[in-house]
Amino acid sequence: MYLNSITILRAIAIVLIVASHCDIFSNIHPTNFIHRLVINITAGGTIVFVFISGFLFHHVFYLKSRTNLFLKKRVKRLLVPYLILSIIPIFYKIHYQPNFWVKFIQSEKSGVYYDYIYPAILFLFSGEHLVAYWYIPFAMLLFLCYPLHTIFIKTNNKIQIVIILLSLIVALIIQRPLPLSLQLIQSLIYFTPAYLFGIYCSKNKDELFRFFKNKEYLLLIPFLITLFVQTYMGVEGNSEKSLFSYEGLDSIFPQKIFLSVFLLVYLHRFENYSNNFISLLANTSFAIYFLHGYILRLLYIIKEQLKIEQFSYPISTFLLSTSTLIIISILLALLAKRIFKDNSAYITGY
Repeated sequence: MYLNSITILRAIAIVLIVASHCDIFSNIHPTNFIHRLVINITAGGTIVFVFISGFLFHHVFYLKSRTNLFLKKRVKRLLVPYLILSIIPIFYKIHYQPNFWVKFIQSEKSGVYYDYIYPAILFLFSGEHLVAYWYIPFAMLLFLCYPLHTIFIKTNNKIQIVIILLSLIVALIIQRPLPLSLQLIQSLIYFTPAYLFGIYCSKNKDELFRFFKNKEYLLLIPFLITLFVQTYMGVEGNSEKSLFSYEGLDSIFPQKIFLSVFLLVYLHRFENYSNNFISLLANTSFAIYFLHGYILRLLYIIKEQLKIEQFSYPISTFLLSTSTLIIISILLALLAKRIFKDNSAYITGY
C-alpha cells in the first residue's frame, strides 16, 4: 500500500539534511540562541533518513517478498551514482590536497599507488571527498545487514522492543564517530536503532496510527522539550566523539526519533493529499543528496571570490542557500533524466 505520509516525510528529511550543511556557509553561529536552535533543528536529519529506510525496507521489500531485490536496487540507486559522482571530487582532493590523509594515516612511502590509488581508495571507503558522501559507504554496510534485519522482523514485538532499547542505549553512549567518515562500524552501531525502529513502526503502523490519532501532541511535546532544553544547555548540533571515550549522552538522536514518529503519525492524515512539488522533492531525494555538495562547493567559491566573510542576515542567507541547493539539484536531476532516460538512476539516483 502506497503511503503518501512517507513521501512527505522523505521530502522533509532531505530538506533537513541539505539545510544542516548550509549553517556554516550562512554564518549561523552557535553562540546565538536562535542560531543554535536552527542548528539543532536541522542536525541529525540523517537519523530521520535512516528511520525512513528501515520503514521502507519492511513496507516495500519485506511485505512484498522482494528482499532478494533489495540489495540490487540499493546498489543501483546509491552505490553506482556514488562511484560516478565521486570521480571529480576525488581527483580534485588528490591533486590539490595531496597531504589530506597525513593527519589520519602516517606513511613515508610514495609512488603511483601511495600518491594516487591508495588515497582514492580511502576517499571511496570514507566519503571524505564531498560533503554528505560519508553516508553512502555507511549505508551500503547497513544494507548488507539485511539478512539480520529480516530475522529481526520475524521476532515477536517484545524481543524487538528489547533489541531497539538496548541498541539505543549503546548509540546514545557511543554517539556519532569522529572523524565521521573513518569509523563505519561506529556509524553502523549508532544509526542501527533508527533503522530497526523504522522497521518496527512499519510492522505496527496500524496500531501506531490508531493509538496516536488526534494525540500527536504526545510525540510533539517531548520533541520540543528535547529541542529547547539541549539548545538552552548549549548543545550545538550532532554529538561526535571517538568510539572508546565517554562524553555524556547524545541528545540529538532521541530528538529526531520523536520528530520522526510525530511526523509519521501526523502526516498520516494527508494520505489522500497530493502535491506535485513535494512528490518531486521526495522522488529526487537521492539525487539531491548526491548533487547538493557540488552546488554548495560552488557557493563557497563564489563567497570566496566576492571576499564575503560575514553575511549581514545569516538566517535569510541560510534559507536562501538551502532553497538554492535543493532547487538546482532538482533541476540537474530532471535534466539528467531527460538526457539519459532510465539510465539517469545510475548517475544521480533518480
